[in-house]
Amino acid sequence: MSELLSRERIHVGAVRGRYFRENFAQGGVDLAQIIPELVTNADAAIASSGHERRRIQLSFSAPAPGFVERWREQMRALRVPALTSWRFEVRCSDDGIGVDAAAVDRRLGTLGELPEHPGSQRGLFGRGLRDVWLAQGAGRIEGARGGRAVESWFFPASGDDPYAYLHVRDEPAPNLASGTAVTVPLALERLPVDGRLRTLVCQLVQLRPVLEDPARELVLGLPSGQFEHIQLPEIEPCQERPVLFDDEIKVTSELSAHVTVRRSAAPLPAGTSRATRLGGLVIRSGRAAHESTFAAHEGMPGTRHLYGEVRCDALEHLQRAALNRTRPQLVVKVDRSGLNEHHPAVRALYEQIDRILKPIVAEEDRRASAQVIRPGSALKARDQVGLRALNDALKTAFDGPGKAAFSPGGQSAATAATTDFQDADDAVVPSLPPDVRAEATPLPFAAALRFKTALMRLHPGERRGITLLADPTQVRPGSVIRIAADHGLSVNIAGERLPDPVRSGFSRLDASVRARVTCEPGARLSVHAEVDGYAAELVVLVVRHHASGWVREIARKDEDNEIEAAFDPESGVVTVYEGRREFKALERAARRSGLPKNRVRDYLPYRMLEVEVAASAVYAWAAAEILARRHQEERPQVPPSTPPPPTAKRRRCVTAPTRSSCAPSSTRASSRVGCASSPNSAHAMDISRRCSTTRRHPTHSANRPEHAEPDCAWCTYLGCTISP
Repeated sequence: MSELLSRERIHVGAVRGRYFRENFAQGGVDLAQIIPELVTNADAAIASSGHERRRIQLSFSAPAPGFVERWREQMRALRVPALTSWRFEVRCSDDGIGVDAAAVDRRLGTLGELPEHPGSQRGLFGRGLRDVWLAQGAGRIEGARGGRAVESWFFPASGDDPYAYLHVRDEPAPNLASGTAVTVPLALERLPVDGRLRTLVCQLVQLRPVLEDPARELVLGLPSGQFEHIQLPEIEPCQERPVLFDDEIKVTSELSAHVTVRRSAAPLPAGTSRATRLGGLVIRSGRAAHESTFAAHEGMPGTRHLYGEVRCDALEHLQRAALNRTRPQLVVKVDRSGLNEHHPAVRALYEQIDRILKPIVAEEDRRASAQVIRPGSALKARDQVGLRALNDALKTAFDGPGKAAFSPGGQSAATAATTDFQDADDAVVPSLPPDVRAEATPLPFAAALRFKTALMRLHPGERRGITLLADPTQVRPGSVIRIAADHGLSVNIAGERLPDPVRSGFSRLDASVRARVTCEPGARLSVHAEVDGYAAELVVLVVRHHASGWVREIARKDEDNEIEAAFDPESGVVTVYEGRREFKALERAARRSGLPKNRVRDYLPYRMLEVEVAASAVYAWAAAEILARRHQEERPQVPPSTPPPPTAKRRRCVTAPTRSSCAPSSTRASSRVGCASSPNSAHAMDISRRCSTTRRHPTHSANRPEHAEPDCAWCTYLGCTISP
């Protein structure tokens, strides 16, 4: 478009009454609504083309250079109330049947018309696309079909008309393959990070039919420029009881459904909402997946391992029949977020789901509480001491006060500190040559803005204070702060601008975050802050308990298990499996020493093993959380590899330990390592899981000389020294 188009080129749309009966409350503000509509629309276009295997590409990026300026000039010339500026947009393209100008006029000219291929429309084009575009204030569709290419802009109309659109390009394109690209501008200040976008697309319930279809290939373009093939996450089934229910049920006299309930080996994450969780029974009809539900058992602890599906194809026929009635009662909600719970057929289906899940959930609760050892008063008192130590260690791991929030420290020591538990060989560590030591200077963190707490727990309805820290040398004081929170969180900040630095040298802004009472326990929500192009994220885990720390109880089970202990952050319980053979061996030793059976846990080696396995489970969880929550902008820059001296022999790496406790050292090491996707990630993961009593890096140990790395970047960054 080299010149501005006149108002005579505008096409004003009309809407039939049937469309309003179906979509009068449609909305397209949330990404969880926009993404399923775009992908299912592309899936329907591919199905209409008759091709067996096709590709769908979903991309998040900034608009093309110069496009926003062209759009702004055109909208001002037309004098329409359209969106004139945006930072990000989502674009979904497919190689399906495609569109031309006639198809756009037919589908957008009068909304509510049935598609050309009855029964094939599973998406939004011509039905919900108008609502998604109007919710954002702009939209664009590009396509090719029958040797012609078209580009149409969609925007709100200036008068009483509902909407308008404009063909900015309609020309012959004989060599262009058929396909469609739909672009939705996003009225968002900041996109979620790559990991959250990837998780959102992978776990959306409404995308499961597309992800499960081997004839569909979904490619996700991330804001960082990377492209990834998206697949449905695989759930590991329980080895003992993989299937709990699998049968056909009678919902009503004319309605039946097939219900399958499975059990996973590990608890399933709740996700950010019901639309993105892996657990639950997915209600499906035809090609569509409507929602994931536990009916009346939502939020109960016994449902954390359950997943499956409810196949009821009659729901699709009821929905289509309702659309042609004068006063329809729709089965699916008008915003397509789930089923209409007021419909008689849906109520009957929920009743049957409750009847099936009631004994299953009760059995899950019984199994969770079975073989639990009830501690006495003396054991409870000792547990309180251990809980305080664990919670203090976790607080140290997730908090980053002062300079520790931004800097990994200064120049590494020339020699490693010696301790009484080091070997004699490790006590003397020669220093690096001056030239090598100068090249190995650690680089600072790239993050100039961060929350003091990396991970926070909140129970529904709780409000807690948070602190945002900024480096004034990189972030200018007085800059405007933009705060965005996931649905379910509310944030109150003390001011809209970054204050001046305090005595510690950093700008500090206090705020408070509250979890709504409607939040589901187990959900992971986020608070995003952005100042002068720098961004920070606070992750909030919604928990069930009201304790003052992450760990509220140490539970003991007289049960054999593959693992020694397991920590559940949602309930705050670390479970120790004392039916394992190492516990039984110590129990026999305690009985031989003369202790009665009810005092076996007073045996000192037995108590030490309990503490060790419980602490290891909690520390492993904390290390995994720290590594998983590192953002791209918060990851440390890996220093260049330092080549070994020409005369260097095989070396091993030894860090400089301190005499502090095991937990803080482990979590500090893991917090400084970065993320597992960086270079030498396997080495970094091993370091993060090592306690202070095991200071030799596993990849540099004497019994594995083939893995010796004298130029290890992570060792140099963490302040390690190389010894011959």
